[in-house]
Amino acid sequence: MATQQNSASRRSRRSPVVLPARAIRVGWLLAATATRVAVLWLATRPARHRARFAGKMIDLAVRQINRGGPTFIKMAQLLSTRVDLLPSALCAKLATLHDNVPAMRPKVARRLADKRLGGALDELCTEFDSDAVASGSIACVYRATLRDGSTVAIKVRRARVDRVLRADLALMRTVSRMMALLPAFRSLPVREMVDQLGGAIGAQLDFAREADALRALADNLRELPGVHVPAVRTDVVDPNHTEGILVMEFVPGLIRRSPADLPPAAGPALVSLCLDAVYQMLFQDGLVHNDLHPGNLYFMADGSIVIVDAGFVTRLSAGAKRSFAEFFYAMALGDGERCAEILIETGKRPDSFAVRSFRKEISELVRANSGARSKDFNLLQFSATLFDIQRRHQLYAEPEFVFPILSLLVLEGAIKEFAPDTDFQSKAVPYVLAALADAA
Repeated sequence: MATQQNSASRRSRRSPVVLPARAIRVGWLLAATATRVAVLWLATRPARHRARFAGKMIDLAVRQINRGGPTFIKMAQLLSTRVDLLPSALCAKLATLHDNVPAMRPKVARRLADKRLGGALDELCTEFDSDAVASGSIACVYRATLRDGSTVAIKVRRARVDRVLRADLALMRTVSRMMALLPAFRSLPVREMVDQLGGAIGAQLDFAREADALRALADNLRELPGVHVPAVRTDVVDPNHTEGILVMEFVPGLIRRSPADLPPAAGPALVSLCLDAVYQMLFQDGLVHNDLHPGNLYFMADGSIVIVDAGFVTRLSAGAKRSFAEFFYAMALGDGERCAEILIETGKRPDSFAVRSFRKEISELVRANSGARSKDFNLLQFSATLFDIQRRHQLYAEPEFVFPILSLLVLEGAIKEFAPDTDFQSKAVPYVLAALADAA
């Protein structure tokens, strides 16, 4: 087994040069942004131009976030899900940000993989394809052949990305604490929001944590025939002792398929299987994959699904799992009053909270959407309206209540594309009832 000393981990945390450098870079971006905001404000001072000013501000924010680098992009991607905290127009723009990062150069990738393995790459592999099969802002994935003839996927963290992310997160936390002192931000949980989202980003640097999550997902879903999570090859590399590299089973044929690529009956069957997996995560296991976009969820030609990349998962507490199950059950029954009660119980509300108004709006929303099939029920619109009501009433949900909704939102596109008639509210009921029975 290839290992590397934990000194690499300690070195990654010591970044005396990175933090000042990032502070200068971020400070320059903030100064440039402030200048452009001033120009925009002067150009749109008449009241009739205020809406235009807001739109220009959002566009400017997105451009500057792109220039800020991977930490800011990932933070913006996560913030785009918090429609309960931010205006929906801003969230929609933030959701368009992607990790458009080219793969590492082949020579750099091979050299870095060998370094992370303590110089043992050639001892482990007869072949290492240094052209990445997947690329992100934190890591790239490569195909390799081991000495025993098996094919594996090797995930290699980019050089110095851990230092940059940690420096950026430290700056964000400092700025958030300053913002929290300003009157304009006192009604928002700015510090908590940055801490929570920063934790989610920082966790993606931890390949040992991801390996644990992959193993747990595979174990939890093993009794669902047709659901496959690539095995972690700890017999090759132990991520607890090797910094910045993860070796997994290689799954061939991971391409994005459309309904036209599959038999007519395959789409509904695949969607049903996906929902079984997600509902089991939400209501039984409590370990939820929050990022099941088409790059992490694959529909296979043989009728199976493959789930990869467990860098962004949520572990639900017993209380959160029960509350989420109760909310779904009340939603299925059209009980808007109970849905409102659960939101109040699990959220952070101001002293001047308008209980009656909040209950009325939530009840009307639930009544309008209860029992709708997928083709008639727009989860994105429902969630946006739900979070808009919460934001206007300054009721802020805990992340462990919001992130599971994200897992369904990400999946909604596949549901509508492959099986628009799916009634995913009814399909959730057996899982919800089982969860409520377990919690009783």
